[in-house]
Amino acid sequence: MSDWLQKSTARRTLQSGLLVIGYILVAFFVLYLVDTVSTLTLNGAGWCLLLFLTIIWLVQWIVHLYLFSRFSSEDGEKVMMSKGQWGLSFLPSVVLLLAIVIVYAALHDVEFFAVSASNFMLAFFIWIFVIAALGILTIVISLALPKRPRAREVVMKVVGADDPDVAAALGSYPHDGAANPASRRPAPAGGAGLTQQEVVFPDLVAVDEQYRAEPYVPAESADVSLSQLCVGFNRYLETKGMFYAMETIRSFVAGMACSHLLILEGLSGMGKTSLPRYFAEYIGANVNFTSVQSSWRDRSDVLGYYNDFVGQFKETPFLRALYRANYETKDVNLLVLDEMNLSRVEYYFADFLSVLELDESQWKIELMPVSTGGTLPARLRDCSIAIPTNVWFVGTANKDDSTYAITDKVYDRAIVIDFVRRKEDGSFKGEIQPLHLGSDRIAELFASAASNEEYRLSAVDFEKFKKLADFMYDIFDVSFGNRILNQIVKFVPVYVACGGTAAKALDLMFSRKVMRKLEGRFDDEMKDNLDKLEKLVLNMFGKKEFSETLEVIARLKRKML
Repeated sequence: MSDWLQKSTARRTLQSGLLVIGYILVAFFVLYLVDTVSTLTLNGAGWCLLLFLTIIWLVQWIVHLYLFSRFSSEDGEKVMMSKGQWGLSFLPSVVLLLAIVIVYAALHDVEFFAVSASNFMLAFFIWIFVIAALGILTIVISLALPKRPRAREVVMKVVGADDPDVAAALGSYPHDGAANPASRRPAPAGGAGLTQQEVVFPDLVAVDEQYRAEPYVPAESADVSLSQLCVGFNRYLETKGMFYAMETIRSFVAGMACSHLLILEGLSGMGKTSLPRYFAEYIGANVNFTSVQSSWRDRSDVLGYYNDFVGQFKETPFLRALYRANYETKDVNLLVLDEMNLSRVEYYFADFLSVLELDESQWKIELMPVSTGGTLPARLRDCSIAIPTNVWFVGTANKDDSTYAITDKVYDRAIVIDFVRRKEDGSFKGEIQPLHLGSDRIAELFASAASNEEYRLSAVDFEKFKKLADFMYDIFDVSFGNRILNQIVKFVPVYVACGGTAAKALDLMFSRKVMRKLEGRFDDEMKDNLDKLEKLVLNMFGKKEFSETLEVIARLKRKML
């Protein structure tokens, strides 16, 4: 209802209706003054009848206000109701009028309803006169109020009416909204004649014009290492009153090196949403927050959809942020899906999960069929939005009864960071200034870490990890594919370059990627097998290096009690 009140139909209906109510009150006051000087005599029953008739009119106005909110078009310029629906919309007034007639006819002997014929006709004609006069006033006011400009008028105002290229691209169309939708389609290839077009993506076209007027100039990146980046970011967070374990910060940075989807998971209030916000603030990145709704079912909830009735695409802030990333290609762009598991991730984010598995050159999602036509933004290709490599999707997920469980399909493709405990207040009390770190510079740091032999997974650590993986398969029948192995190979050197150790990197990936697959299992031999796994981990890696895995084992054992 609140969104509808911004539309022109609602605005004119509500404003004119409120004015009519005001004038009715004035008319009643005038009639009262006339009655008091005995120029016109209207007894108490007549006044009650006039009041009843006015209430009927107010009820009818409220009914039409509701119907307009439900059946108005996307832009609020039309009310999409058939003749039959229009006829039925007056049913409340007809029923109430008949009820009044029946009541007054049946109770004419009661003093309260004893309205003489002259009083009845006088009250009725006064009411008709007032409503007719104010109805004419309503129409005049409605026509005088400003209407919502069409997409072409908006774009011409932004771009400039004297731009011949834009004028030719937009073409012309009737301003009364009665144009045939087919007239908005471009002519088929090889067809003759000039067809009329309209802007399908008004917001994205406005973005094009913004960058055309002010071309994007990337800022110079700071000369920092990954270790300096993590330490500086941690101190910056402490100046903001936010305290995270260094493992969390290193995991976030290293996770960006091996996946463009990160999931920050844990209890509410642990700082999951604040981490990407302050990271973007610290390195000068672009960040967009989208609150996931429980009603989301497909990609149209994220990207928007094409409304064939108005001939426009309903754009979302998420789509606009993704489109801007195609211009600001040298900056890091974080698109945050807040509380992403309020709905099923594999439903509304399915297209992204599939596309991100392809080669980077194929990272694009079709927004609508090419045949739909119309004037398209400059950075769309075949009505598809590209996902540039400088974009990372960050999802926050709460663990409570109000959310859905995230499936292995999503977990396997993402880097998961657990927020299970809060770090105590840090000792740093100084000031840290933000720096700028572009996407190219971050990519260079990731590539440099991956090529450094000292940071890579050693043969000894790899052999230990292989034994651990074989044990999981033999005892728990849990295995993982090449996707997770490739993530581990990319994650370890970057994590080491951030100041961590290879063993701790393996611990984090094993606890979040492999041990998670044991959740919800309550086999008869589960507890004994967990004891065996705990002994193996302690013998090969030790308690300190594999603390995350040992903590998961302890949590699973507590559930077995």
